[in-house]
Amino acid sequence: MKKGYMKKIMLFLYCFLVTGFIGIIGVHADYQATVINPSGAKCSLKSGSTGYCYYSDSNLNDYVREVVWLDTGDVVTVLDGHSTVSTNDPSVCSDYYVYTSFYFASKAKTYSGYYCHANLSNGDVSDALKQEFSQAGFPESYWNRLAILKQAHPNWTFKAINTGLDFSDAVNGEIAKANWSLVQKSASNNYAYLATDSASFNYYGDYFIAYDDVNGSNPWYNANYSTVSYYMDPRNFLSDMHIFQFEGLSYDSSISDDALKSSISGIFTNDYLSKFTDDFLTAGKISKVSPVYLASLSKQEVGNGANPGTAINGQYNGMYNFYNIGATGGANPVLNGLIYASANDATTMRPWDTTYKAIVGGAIWQNDKYISAGQDTSYFKKWNVIYNYLISTGKVASPFTNYNHQYMTNIMAPSSEANITYKSYINSGILNSKFVFYIPVYNNMPATTSLPNNGGWPNNYLSSISINGNNITGFDGGNENYNYYLDGNSITLGAKAVSSSASISGLGTFNITSNTTLTIKVTAQNGNVKNYNINVILTGNKIDAPTDIVSTLNNAGIKNGNNYLSGISVGSDIKTIKEKIMQANGNAQVTLKGSNGEIKNSGVISTGDKVSVTVNGHTKEYEVVIYGDISGDGVIDSLDFIRIKKYMLAQITLSDSNYEAADISKDGLVDTLDFIRIKKYMLGNYGSILQ
Repeated sequence: MKKGYMKKIMLFLYCFLVTGFIGIIGVHADYQATVINPSGAKCSLKSGSTGYCYYSDSNLNDYVREVVWLDTGDVVTVLDGHSTVSTNDPSVCSDYYVYTSFYFASKAKTYSGYYCHANLSNGDVSDALKQEFSQAGFPESYWNRLAILKQAHPNWTFKAINTGLDFSDAVNGEIAKANWSLVQKSASNNYAYLATDSASFNYYGDYFIAYDDVNGSNPWYNANYSTVSYYMDPRNFLSDMHIFQFEGLSYDSSISDDALKSSISGIFTNDYLSKFTDDFLTAGKISKVSPVYLASLSKQEVGNGANPGTAINGQYNGMYNFYNIGATGGANPVLNGLIYASANDATTMRPWDTTYKAIVGGAIWQNDKYISAGQDTSYFKKWNVIYNYLISTGKVASPFTNYNHQYMTNIMAPSSEANITYKSYINSGILNSKFVFYIPVYNNMPATTSLPNNGGWPNNYLSSISINGNNITGFDGGNENYNYYLDGNSITLGAKAVSSSASISGLGTFNITSNTTLTIKVTAQNGNVKNYNINVILTGNKIDAPTDIVSTLNNAGIKNGNNYLSGISVGSDIKTIKEKIMQANGNAQVTLKGSNGEIKNSGVISTGDKVSVTVNGHTKEYEVVIYGDISGDGVIDSLDFIRIKKYMLAQITLSDSNYEAADISKDGLVDTLDFIRIKKYMLGNYGSILQ
């Protein structure tokens, strides 16, 4: 699976709907802009207001002062009464005005202004368009936005691509495996977009787990369900600035070379890439891929202003890679891409030891690997949800099933590339050409999707709980239930959180007169809550110790299944597991044996050791699994690293417990993700392996 490596994320501020009466007569709400900037009108600040009105300008590359631009589809409120002079000149405010409101995040302040009524529409969907969109296969929730675009661009055509997938299934498919859908932390999202499951956040070590550019200043992390669903929902991107992620990527010979070169030049303004404009045009013709898309992709991947970026300066043995092909995740994805460029492949003109070969050969690669395989939009290159459609229509006999063979892991890349393309089409004057957009449709789509806003640090784990001054032996922050046998009438609870940003309640001294459950509540900075339950059991004749093996192990805080015991830290002494079980049930009998069957009374617990537990005449034997200890010697070292590597190369097989120990990510497979985690452990990142 290939990855895109975005160096820039563009920030856009959107209009807020203003529906209230503001003291000026003649309010006409529910109007929507159908004029394309920069030919549209400007909006000046309301007279007497303070500060500046900030909004992304029509070139989408800067912020402007004292002027606000509206994009097609922005919802606004129209006011009249300011003038009785009517004009069709959109640069002169006439009889109607639009009241707009904008929130500038870094100023934490909202600014307001007016917009001319010229070229505004109420956004109603005509019966003809309803019929057109319905027959094309678009659900009603798409119609309003498509109608606005159609009014603004009559030459545009929209085609529905029925994925045959439930929307929730598709989102879950895209987040099923770590490093498939990545996002960066920024000031605007404040961790709200990042996933917080065990594969994404290390609650014991208190850090997010990076999957790309892991040693860089702004690594890439797993995105959560809500964020992925927002970027997968096509309805959120049916606007001028974003719709080109659905544009067909094949070469269009109806557009003149001059227009294409103008678009490419617009993309490469003030960028080192501008010197290669002719090469990108040639690459498009040879590969049959849109040269504007190729330029947008290269700008997204390696654009670096006036100086060449690392991927295109020939640093690695004189190699170039203008699309970051093969830039797979890790500590240095750019280097991985340059290593890929150095291989021999006549079809794609590798090695890419000249800029021309890298641009043209990379374009051929794009067509061979993705576009000719049916993933012929930026959207489908990122989100491979088109397999069912291709099979049902006989378009392409694609071997690539849903959710795999995806070019990039950056979930924002399609919309970012679309913005670049939009800007170039405006500058070259071809925005209203005959474009065809292939827009995916899902079954059972929600009414809307939105980005999460519960920012803040997510850790709500405890590192320890103390009862009457003594820490719980073998405490595991992932285990929320503990039993305590009390011989007395009071209990004092103490606790320490892993993260200093978390708050704890439920601590103190409590009088106990009967069996009860005390709850320690831990609230993370982002509001997520975790409850630790202490089941206080009075001793004596009032209650007996656990009467079965599973309850005994659960009370001891030891993870157990049908065959394995886990959750034991590497290097733990055999006495530890015995003490934990005996502390939970004084009547239990425990015997430990090595993988060779000999009894072990001391030493380190290892993968493959056997633990026999007897309670009330019933005995069950378990195998121990220490995640990462694949060789079964009780430590994690180069031997384990070599064994997992050999397994992945099909040079060795692994026994049941050894295979389980190699599945560090606990997803049922031993694959690259497990290899990466053990490699990180070897480099000193001990939190990469969680027991």
